[in-house]
Amino acid sequence: MWAIIQKEFNVFFTSFIGIGLMFSFYLLIGFYTWFFQGNVLDFGFAELSVFFDLSPWFFLFFTPAICMRLFSEEFELGTFNLLRTLPISIERIIFSKILSQIFLLAIILVPTIIFIYSIGTLSSPAFNIDLGIIFSAYLSLLLLIIVFVCLSALASSMANKQALSFVLGVFLNFVFWQGPQEMSKIFNFDFTFQSLNYHFQNISRGVLDFSSVGFYLGLILMIMGLIILRFRWNYLKSKI
Repeated sequence: MWAIIQKEFNVFFTSFIGIGLMFSFYLLIGFYTWFFQGNVLDFGFAELSVFFDLSPWFFLFFTPAICMRLFSEEFELGTFNLLRTLPISIERIIFSKILSQIFLLAIILVPTIIFIYSIGTLSSPAFNIDLGIIFSAYLSLLLLIIVFVCLSALASSMANKQALSFVLGVFLNFVFWQGPQEMSKIFNFDFTFQSLNYHFQNISRGVLDFSSVGFYLGLILMIMGLIILRFRWNYLKSKI
């Protein structure tokens, strides 16, 4: 299991695409948070709402870009069958690969903690910031990232080409993030409570809403189940 996680780490940190995606994220989120119009300095308050409002949209695209090769590359190169020869179950292989991507994105997120220090030094008096709200917002963002990873992994399991996996991953992420809001406008009925956006904002306010946490966990388990069913179906077809 840890061998698979280590392999995924090595592939990411030794590839130009992985390093490029990581630094592109830092540059874009940094510029939008601190320099472009509507940045944190324009509001005059010691808070990071701009960063937490923008981050889901960045991860909506970056997560499928990072995860697009998760299974589709294995299918394309025919190396997934080699993984299945390992003395571990298919469920543990899937879990290991998804866990590796969650760890990667969590590591990428860690350096953004410097934003907390920066906004704290700019506040008056120094470090007069609400750490409870910031902690809740990071927790909500981490849960959202886990869902995006699972959705992107599902997309990768359904496509044999990485480009198709990326497009499908972005589509699934957008549907679960913003889809219910758009449906509410079309059908004149409130579907927003079924969206990731709603539950992300709910926890980010600083209140640990267990219904929102339960929504995240239930959705993660459902997507993981779909991925496992996908591979079980492929296995059954190969036996026929």
